[in-house]
Amino acid sequence: MSLAEVKIKGWAALVKDLGYAGATKFMLLYQTGEGDYTRDRKELLRDVPIEEMVKEIKQRTEFGNRQ
Repeated sequence: MSLAEVKIKGWAALVKDLGYAGATKFMLLYQTGEGDYTRDRKELLRDVPIEEMVKEIKQRTEFGNRQ
């Protein structure tokens, strides 16, 4: 499993159990504000095809509209 997949699945698990607000609060506990976000993001998402990102965004948007 790539780092991008771990991040995506981990975020989904947090959201499922804690909701978006709780998951965000949890993540903020571990983010110190150091490092290079752009470089790190590129590294995490390098193995994820743009088509997969678009598909997930569309799915999340459709899911959000149903709630």
